[in-house]
Amino acid sequence: MEVLLDQARQEGIKVSYDMYPYTAGSTTLSVTLPPWVLEGGVTAALERLRDAKVRVSMARDIQNGIPGWDNIIKFAGFDQIIITSVRTGPNQECIGKTLTEIAAARRQDPFETVFDLLLAEELKVGMIDYYGNEEHIIRLLQRPEANLCTDGLPGGRPHPRIYGAFPRLLGRFVRSLKALSLEEAIYKMTGKAASVFQLSDRGVIKEGNRADLVIFNPEMITDTGTYDDPRHFPEGISQVLINGAVVLDNGERGKELSGQVLRWI
Repeated sequence: MEVLLDQARQEGIKVSYDMYPYTAGSTTLSVTLPPWVLEGGVTAALERLRDAKVRVSMARDIQNGIPGWDNIIKFAGFDQIIITSVRTGPNQECIGKTLTEIAAARRQDPFETVFDLLLAEELKVGMIDYYGNEEHIIRLLQRPEANLCTDGLPGGRPHPRIYGAFPRLLGRFVRSLKALSLEEAIYKMTGKAASVFQLSDRGVIKEGNRADLVIFNPEMITDTGTYDDPRHFPEGISQVLINGAVVLDNGERGKELSGQVLRWI
């Protein structure tokens, strides 16, 4: 990937990417299916999941891989994928467990566990998958193309990034690991993102710009959520202003709803 990024820069192509400072990702369990299973939408995918013969083909493609497809089960493994959310009551017991643990409890092959869960929940299953390491995170954070994001999926027991992605960058990767300077990290959160999305009145503190501001203590800011217990707000932030209105003041939420959807035109 880095070779392609370097080549693009040399050719004058504008390239950027979003990332979050965690060694685990989060998405929906349906992405573990071979791409052809999802062709035609949810109804078509559910029909394929009901067919025992098609399930054999699915399992084979997951085991062998398909060129160009990010095969999460292949590189993470059933034991590194944890269910975070489901739609129905009967499968609530799966939340917080790995696919290996669920399969063992049901006394079935892990592939069948994946297929049964997706069928019962009509594909609406959230997951966390462990696959990275901090060396890779640091290397990619330090590249000029990097922007920070949360990429958060609410519901169930979510990935802690939904509460702590930005504070984690400042607390762990700036203050503790010194992978970036404070100025570099803030730019990747603000000015760079505004530049990428061509938001001319945001991302930089200057007269006439929208006052989207976060007041924090660089010596204290940190994320507090974990994969096992993610729903915790960060520490070290005293005030948040959105469009000039105070929406958080020393832990107290403001009454004004001043946020708005931003469109890239």
